[in-house]
Amino acid sequence: MKDNSTIKILTPVNIVGFILVMMAGWIDTAGLELFLNERVSFMTGRAAELGESIARGDIREFSFVIIIVVIFIIGATISAKITRKWGLIGGLTFSGMLLIIAALCIYEGDMYFVEIAIPMAMGGQNAATSLTPINRTTHLTGPATDIGVYLSSGDWNGIIFWLLRWIAFPMGAFIGFKFIGKSTTHHHVDRLLVLIIPAIIIILTGIIQKITVDIPLLEDEIKYDEEEFVMEKFPNGNLHHN
Repeated sequence: MKDNSTIKILTPVNIVGFILVMMAGWIDTAGLELFLNERVSFMTGRAAELGESIARGDIREFSFVIIIVVIFIIGATISAKITRKWGLIGGLTFSGMLLIIAALCIYEGDMYFVEIAIPMAMGGQNAATSLTPINRTTHLTGPATDIGVYLSSGDWNGIIFWLLRWIAFPMGAFIGFKFIGKSTTHHHVDRLLVLIIPAIIIILTGIIQKITVDIPLLEDEIKYDEEEFVMEKFPNGNLHHN
């Protein structure tokens, strides 16, 4: 069982995770209310919709949802490659830039790329954070399960880690919905800002964490632990037994 003698809330991982989960809630609301009439931050519900569309014989809806899922996966694939090379700042910049480009496309009246960029950005963010101790930031099914698991063992740091996600996502959705709802006509500028604002926050979060704490990749943490173990057990660098 983990040491819970010190309960930690405002850790770098918790703070960065909270911000990014808020942005996922915001973008999810924007995707549903403004651009796609579909949720884009998490895919579990999309799987259910695939089954329902097949049952109704609605091939058009089935194809549309499949496209969203595939785009989400493509975004995750690209972001994972970028994140492994450049760290968390790379993956978050990729996601934020996709949203900014989508906003520019709205300005030009081209909505086709917007429908691609939003789920791709969320897949990108989820992949980037999944490669770090922040873990996934765009869905809540796993976190709900983990809260129960940690409750069973009394691990309060684990509970807090995931509970903050359940606070952040609806908070981001609330802010996004309020921002969208302030203009009943969905003014052109508002439609731009509803993507630009979270995009800038995502990119700045990546930059600030890089400058201040530089949250490592899980792969790097494992490599560091292995190297530390070797140095402790074999201080002379001799790994071979006589």
